[in-house]
Amino acid sequence: MSHSANTSVVNSSAQHSEDDELNVVAAWLSWDTRRVVAGAAAGAFAGLVALLLAMVLSAVNGLDLWFPAKFAALPVLGGTALRYDNTMAIGVGLIVHQTLSMVLGMFYSHFTINNVTSRLFGAGLVWGIFSWIFISCLFVQSFPDIAAVNLPKSAYLLVNMVFGLSLMSVSMFDRAVRGGEKAGQSA
Repeated sequence: MSHSANTSVVNSSAQHSEDDELNVVAAWLSWDTRRVVAGAAAGAFAGLVALLLAMVLSAVNGLDLWFPAKFAALPVLGGTALRYDNTMAIGVGLIVHQTLSMVLGMFYSHFTINNVTSRLFGAGLVWGIFSWIFISCLFVQSFPDIAAVNLPKSAYLLVNMVFGLSLMSVSMFDRAVRGGEKAGQSA
């Protein structure tokens, strides 16, 4: 039995009580590497979906199409990231944005535990609001170059909600990583 299969067996037994009810704390304290890999993939997918929406919103509002990617580069490159001719900012911003999206996807997958659509939908809504409040409205605003741009909070909310709901794709990636096996089953 491989290490990952061993982990899945441990996770499965730790997640259920005698009455076959889900023990959320035990599940959150266990580690499922394949689920986290699926979460990284879901985060990358959700990040791209959110980025595409942000690009459309930027173009509709008369901004540079690549503004969202350049915006993500602000903490690294400073105010020069938003210059129209700064193509390096696009690459740096994409790396920053996708890395953050993948990390958030990994956490989302760890805390959602299974692939029940209704639970993933609810968690996606909560995750979108969480991302909007704590990441968009609080954390990134601590960077002076980002705070100076003063983007509308409604645009942040819409993009973060789409990101959170797009994380529901974790179920598809989880099945792909497991080769059709359900979460918690051994290989």
